Amino acid sequence: MKASIKILMVLLLSFGNQMMAQNAEAYTKLDTNAIMIGDQIGMELGISLPIGFTTIWPTINDTITGNIEVIAKSGIDTLFDNDQMILSQQLKITSFDSGYFEIPRLSFFFGKDGDSLQYLSETSNLYLQVFTPEVDTSQAFKVIKAPYSEPYTFMEVFPWVLGGLLIIAVIIFVIWYLIRRKKNKPLFKIKPKPLRPPQDIALEKLEELRLAKVWQQGMLKSYHSQLTDIAREYLHRRFNFDAPEMTSDEIISELKNQKVNSEVLNKLNAAFTLSDLVKFAKAQPTALENDLSHSHCIDFVNETAMVAEIEKSENDNISINLEKGGSDV
Repeated sequence: MKASIKILMVLLLSFGNQMMAQNAEAYTKLDTNAIMIGDQIGMELGISLPIGFTTIWPTINDTITGNIEVIAKSGIDTLFDNDQMILSQQLKITSFDSGYFEIPRLSFFFGKDGDSLQYLSETSNLYLQVFTPEVDTSQAFKVIKAPYSEPYTFMEVFPWVLGGLLIIAVIIFVIWYLIRRKKNKPLFKIKPKPLRPPQDIALEKLEELRLAKVWQQGMLKSYHSQLTDIAREYLHRRFNFDAPEMTSDEIISELKNQKVNSEVLNKLNAAFTLSDLVKFAKAQPTALENDLSHSHCIDFVNETAMVAEIEKSENDNISINLEKGGSDV
């Protein structure tokens, strides 16, 4: 009894699936059934199935028949309409042969999901008429004209001009680089910083010497040596003679030739004389004498500092002349 019931249920289920399968319908359709040779048209194929069924899509290669070619294929789209599921695919086809061609039937196998039974639905036959252009042979044949040559536009020429200029620039740079490298010269000259005025450097060093309190620590020889070295360096830069390599008497003689103010010259001479006594005669100057030598050097620098004087020349040009401050001229 139970076996009979199971058999009856299987038969009813199978009958139900068959009834539902009858609602499945495969189809194909063309945008048009007549084209000129080489034209492209759309072709749609698909199947309408009850929801819950699955199908095996027909295989379509680059050609449908020997005369009809497939140019492009879309993916498979799905659309639901009440209890039905519509699957479709869009093709683009063409033909390069003239004639009347049949598009054969396409087979869709489908079945209930999970059911071993398979059903078949086929599309109907389609026909495509392919025409060739009509040629009026009564007319004289015309000579095929060569393509017209169009002038180049600025935007077409510009990249080539820019590229040529860039290549020339690279060649010039390489030659320039090789020449400078051969001469052991740097690629780019660094602009030197402007030199500070000699009086600024001298006054700064004199102030540093004062703050160091060298003679206060008993280092008299070091103090007077540094003091006269600062003065010699200043004289070298200010008056353009080799003061660091000259004796004190030679320096004073040179300054007299350059007609430096006698008052500040005497002050400098006093500082040099005291320095020589300390270095060579081991003199022990007082605190007042030490400070006075420092002050004499500061006075000399201030009195002989380079001063920029602007004068107007006869041709109305402005010239800047560097003159010695406090000279007798």
